[in-house]
Amino acid sequence: MTDASKLSVIRCAASSAAALSTVFVLCWLAATLFGPIGSHMFVTMFTPAPPGSFVALGAGLCWSIVFGAAVGGLFAAFHNWIGHWQRP
Repeated sequence: MTDASKLSVIRCAASSAAALSTVFVLCWLAATLFGPIGSHMFVTMFTPAPPGSFVALGAGLCWSIVFGAAVGGLFAAFHNWIGHWQRP
């Protein structure tokens, strides 16, 4: 596998953490502004606090960053590992 087709684990982890935390904040805002709609279920994936509370925002934001980074890092690691099976 060439270096051009490898993914940076750090870059993927940071990008996934940023994306997941952004989605979390948008869902928290929707739960705060509009009450119990579909987005509150996403908020409860990261914290047991009431979906529209500031405790949910703080705890959920931290956990969404951690889980987003873990998923992005794992994705890049598996992508690079599976790339070794690529035919020349």
